[in-house]
Amino acid sequence: MQPKFPYEPWRVTEHGFSARDLRENESVFALGNGFIGLRGNLEEGCATGAETIQGSFLNGVFDSEPIVYGEKAYGYAKNHETICNVMDAKSLVLTADGERLDMGASEITDHSRILDMRAGTLTRSFIWKAKSGAVLACEFARLVCLEREELAATRAIINCVSGSARLFIESAVAPAVIAEGDPNDPRNAAGKDRSLAISRLFADGPVLAMEQKTKNSGYTIACAVQHRGLEGQSETKEKSAVWTAEVKLNAGESLRLDKSVCYAAARYDEDPALLTRTIEQAKAAPDFDTLLKEQRAALDAFWAVAGVEIEGDDALLQGLRFNLFHLFQSAGRDGRRNIAAKGLTGEGYEGHTFWDTEAYILPVFIHTDPALARKLLEYRYAILPNARARARELGHPKGALYAWRTIDGEECSAYFPAGTAQYHIDGDIAHAICDYYDATGDLDFMAKCGAEILVETARLYYDLGFFSAAKGGQFVLNCVTGPDEYNVMVNNNVYTNCVAEENFRSAGEMMELLRLNCPEDYARLCDSTGFEPSEAEAWRKAADLMYYPDAVDGIYPQDDDFLNRKPWPLDTIPAEKHPLLIHYHGLTIYRHMVCKQADLILAMTQYGECWTLEEKRKNFFFYDKVTTHDSSLSMAVFSILANEIGEVGIGYDYFMSSARLDLDDMHHNTKDGLHMANMAGTWTGLVRGFGGMRNRKGRLSFAPVCPPQWQGYAFCVRYRGRTIRVHVTAEGAEYKLLEGEPITVYDHGDALELN
Repeated sequence: MQPKFPYEPWRVTEHGFSARDLRENESVFALGNGFIGLRGNLEEGCATGAETIQGSFLNGVFDSEPIVYGEKAYGYAKNHETICNVMDAKSLVLTADGERLDMGASEITDHSRILDMRAGTLTRSFIWKAKSGAVLACEFARLVCLEREELAATRAIINCVSGSARLFIESAVAPAVIAEGDPNDPRNAAGKDRSLAISRLFADGPVLAMEQKTKNSGYTIACAVQHRGLEGQSETKEKSAVWTAEVKLNAGESLRLDKSVCYAAARYDEDPALLTRTIEQAKAAPDFDTLLKEQRAALDAFWAVAGVEIEGDDALLQGLRFNLFHLFQSAGRDGRRNIAAKGLTGEGYEGHTFWDTEAYILPVFIHTDPALARKLLEYRYAILPNARARARELGHPKGALYAWRTIDGEECSAYFPAGTAQYHIDGDIAHAICDYYDATGDLDFMAKCGAEILVETARLYYDLGFFSAAKGGQFVLNCVTGPDEYNVMVNNNVYTNCVAEENFRSAGEMMELLRLNCPEDYARLCDSTGFEPSEAEAWRKAADLMYYPDAVDGIYPQDDDFLNRKPWPLDTIPAEKHPLLIHYHGLTIYRHMVCKQADLILAMTQYGECWTLEEKRKNFFFYDKVTTHDSSLSMAVFSILANEIGEVGIGYDYFMSSARLDLDDMHHNTKDGLHMANMAGTWTGLVRGFGGMRNRKGRLSFAPVCPPQWQGYAFCVRYRGRTIRVHVTAEGAEYKLLEGEPITVYDHGDALELN
């Protein structure tokens, strides 16, 4: 199959212009820095014959509106939260001798766009033969500053190759044109009022600015643009601020225009001078060349640890680096913003954060950028009061229940069987906290944030479950939904019970560790949370007596009744009927033995010591036959377990499908934004799958295999202040300690001393 993009190790290049692929490519070519996210829209706007999804987003900035239910009941989620598509400042409209540039109507040759993952830029170039006869070579460059949260920048260079042309240039700050979306797809924001009110407009010389306000959530958003390189004039119109310039170019002459774009947001009028401050920031912004150097330096530091290498598979290498690049662009860095399911690349899932941040994305940053991982976990601490309030609303007198989908901590899922019932999210957050502490030894974070979360989530699970006489006095968790949303409101979902058991043990152990090592913090936590040592004893008992369904002929059911459901052979389901949730009523799905993603397989990769290798093998092949992989989270996990059981070929096939899911638009919804958790899953698939990395209670081990399609591969991991490089070939593995004190690691069980 002809690839959509050439296989290049550090770039994604679009040759020519495809109106059909414009929306998908706008996601692929998106740029961000954890706060600002800009879709890869054309500077001049949409092209004739094409559809566009315009997007400029600010992480954590949302509007809300009440959820309308046909029938209401106690405890239902009350409000939608939808990320704001804020004012657009990317536009740069060119007119040559009265002809407006239009990729669908103008005579264009040699068009290309390049996403450079080392430079952190999106560049675009083409030749435009104007109807007047002038030939213009046009170049655009765009970046969103990784070192400056508030700043993005663009550059345009127009060369007159032959003839002459009078160019009219228009740059504007204007409200976003919001896409309608698909009203039949619950994964997007169709049907919701996402418009913003303009509260102020500003135009003065080279500077434009706009202030917008949300209708209900109390946000004020400001954007200011500074133009450099050309003399022009500016004015405010009814709904925009516009800067224009007119230039006559003869053959051999050129022009250059740089734009500095600043965004800022504040809530509940906490910053009355927001617009003024943003204007001053735009005026003081460094020049474009300085920002390019800063951008390269930031990415050099990132790739020094996060960089991966694949010898002999350029398609895969491109996919992995593309995935890591977008993860780094989308992660919040201030402890108040997280990473949404689509990052900052589109409005799919409305900008919500889900459980997969902790289960899939955190492991990447824990082992490549621990400081960033801490900030993502601090977000969960920031919304802990919301989680406590939600627990009380659902009848739990103690503990905290995190929202299944949210932006600022409030539950936004209107469908509780596959939303609020996913109690495993508490355990996912707890597991990520434990993984972070194991990899970093960051006791300061545990004292300030982590331990309190562990206590509150353990309390929630203890109140949720009970010691069941019918199960011989074992501890059960009933009426929950696991990660597999095709099996809802079940008893004893294995994955949920696993994360709850770990949560019980880790909460008690961490409080004891603080008592011994940080007595003042321990006393403060006991005072603020009311923690008593007797709670930890009760949690240990619940963990020791946690119930798990017994295997039937070697097959472990995902929950008590999974194996009692009606089989639904996947080969009888037409391809166009996927994903099932859009084409079949929920009751039809829930009655069948079918999985969207097999959460038992996820449990076996996350808590592998609980099953033998032969048990994993048998269950892998069983669940492989009943899983649709309708979730983008599924294939990476199957790849990891396939490698562990020695099925490297199967692991490779799943891995390839996962690694290029967005570049090749395999789920046919890349237009709505990229799949962040799947992107993270590919790093995990390489490091934990092929590399066999496991970290558990201070022991870092590897069991690497090399698929025959590769000559070798390499990756780095951060662990307890060390940076370790692993290089694997068919002949074996080489481990190098690049930074930090000596450490013992294990290769297939053999101890290796690294100095």
